[in-house]
Amino acid sequence: MSTDDRREHLLAVGAQLLGRRPSGQVSIGEIAEAAGVSKGLLYHYFPTKKDFILASLERGQGQLSELLRSDPRLPAAVQIRNGLDRFLGFVEEHEAAYSAIFRSRGGGDREIQAALDQGREERLEAVVDSMVGWDGTGTPLKRTPQLETAMQGWFFFVEGAVLRWLERRDMERDELRQLLELALLGSLHAAAATEPIPLATPGEPAAPP
Repeated sequence: MSTDDRREHLLAVGAQLLGRRPSGQVSIGEIAEAAGVSKGLLYHYFPTKKDFILASLERGQGQLSELLRSDPRLPAAVQIRNGLDRFLGFVEEHEAAYSAIFRSRGGGDREIQAALDQGREERLEAVVDSMVGWDGTGTPLKRTPQLETAMQGWFFFVEGAVLRWLERRDMERDELRQLLELALLGSLHAAAATEPIPLATPGEPAAPP
């Protein structure tokens, strides 16, 4: 097994364990045993447990970004629905890790928090880019501070709503997906309604309020 393959194997095994239990309950020795390697070999690839967690975060966020990649050939509404379905499937598969990470906000660790922030920012950029030009509000959306702010707010709404759902399971997954979809559409309409009114050029009347 090559170095890259061995590293991927260790991270895949770790992801299975961390998906079922919070990282504080999973030891390096348990990961090594599940992967069929010695603790020494695991430490060769990841000198500390935090190194392993950071690598797992990077791997997981990369998988999520790839999973959420939209198909521009599909209508925007279908892209949104499909993306949310895939996202919720990913969350269910990694329920313990998602809950522990986002509820604790990285447990106060700056490096872990920075990794979470970077992953969120990359996904936010991808969503904003995919929404530019969407005409579901009657006028094609432009990239504005209003749109970026609305999408950032929606991201935090999603995190909170999903955490509550994982904790209580008091609605069906399809119902949660519909709620998140409608919240996104509401955010897009709000962004479109609050776009700045263009200033009049000399000799032209100002735009009506």
